[in-house]
Amino acid sequence: MRGSVYKRCQCRDAGGKRVKNCRKPHGSWGFTVDAGTDPATGKRRQIPRSGFKTKAEAEEALTAELAKLDAGTWVDDRNMTLGTWLDQWLGELIAAQRSVNTVKNYRGHVRDAWKPLLGHVLLRDIRRSHIERVLALLSAPLDSERPIGNVGRWVTQRSPSTVEGYRRTIRAALSAAQRRELIAINPAVGRMDAIALSTGEEDEEPTVWQPEETARFLEHVYDDRLSALYELAAYAGMRRAELCGLRWADIDPDGAGLRVRQTIVSVTRSQVTPTQVRCPVCGVEHVGRLFKSPKSRKGRRWVPLAPPAQEALVRHRAAQRLEREFLGIDYDDHDLVFCRPDGLPLRPDRVTVAFEQHVSACGLPMVRLHDTRHGACSLMLAGGVPIEIVQMILGHSSPEVTRRVYAHLMRRDAAEQVGKAADLVTRHRPRRDAV
Repeated sequence: MRGSVYKRCQCRDAGGKRVKNCRKPHGSWGFTVDAGTDPATGKRRQIPRSGFKTKAEAEEALTAELAKLDAGTWVDDRNMTLGTWLDQWLGELIAAQRSVNTVKNYRGHVRDAWKPLLGHVLLRDIRRSHIERVLALLSAPLDSERPIGNVGRWVTQRSPSTVEGYRRTIRAALSAAQRRELIAINPAVGRMDAIALSTGEEDEEPTVWQPEETARFLEHVYDDRLSALYELAAYAGMRRAELCGLRWADIDPDGAGLRVRQTIVSVTRSQVTPTQVRCPVCGVEHVGRLFKSPKSRKGRRWVPLAPPAQEALVRHRAAQRLEREFLGIDYDDHDLVFCRPDGLPLRPDRVTVAFEQHVSACGLPMVRLHDTRHGACSLMLAGGVPIEIVQMILGHSSPEVTRRVYAHLMRRDAAEQVGKAADLVTRHRPRRDAV
């Protein structure tokens, strides 16, 4: 027998034993299904399900479970709720030392949306409609008396890319549950009906300085202690974490380029384990800073340096040598290109604050430090660097990512190239005045 239906009630006979096949109209019905042998323990798996109002409902549910067994799609979620699984999943990510920022984003999405709204639902009962309902709530206008966004920003409505981030979190969590055979299918995969999720193309275009504005900023910070950092951001398009983690050993002997092999990211103590916080150089904890390798294989790359960036590094190295000589044995050498005067690593968040102060001081349109990466990309594209080379320099996974992210930067060049192509025909036609 692969399954059986039974009634649950409190009726007892004269001997105190439970009455079988009670005919009174009370209690509930359930079933037990024989799911074969557990490959981990070698024991027989008998899975109970209960809470059905009638015998017919229990028999119908048993038939459905047996059909799943026959089709090979049956799974046992061990009566685990989504909330319980999300806690377990996050714990596994931390134990596996996944990217700190990735875990941070996942944890925030779980805390703010998925556990409060769906944490009580059993894994086997999660449907696409549940996911869509939560995403619809996240897409709705916000009405709150306190800031909703990061760093206390007032947000009236989450952007499609932000909502897509929430969807990516639950999709990753349920994909992990599917790999462990806790669910048969992942309901968060695929198109979500009536939900405006970001595809990366309709997002607001970032503000990018014109070449003359970039030059104005670099002249303004020329005498700043970290002027070389801003030069590399403007010409090489490196990320903040990559700049903060750059070592002198990563720069080519001739200064023509560098290799990205280490990053430093901003963290809090709650985001990292005791092992992670130890500095790989001195073995102590640098509060708010975490040394790590680039997130992906494409992130570990060689980056060419333009002559102005090379000259800035030469000046910076000479200035750093004077700081080292002044402090003597008190200089804590980490071989970092950009560091504090005593040799300790910079805090990436404070680098951003310093950058924004310089932007305000020189009266330029406010942009993020990360937007200088977009400006470097526009310079390379305008200079005729092939998109495949730009992709490798920036560390994107493929040229398609570069085309999608920076499509707006290529419009002017595309229009000029189309105009030149059209001139091959129009120069042989008589000129006429426009009507």
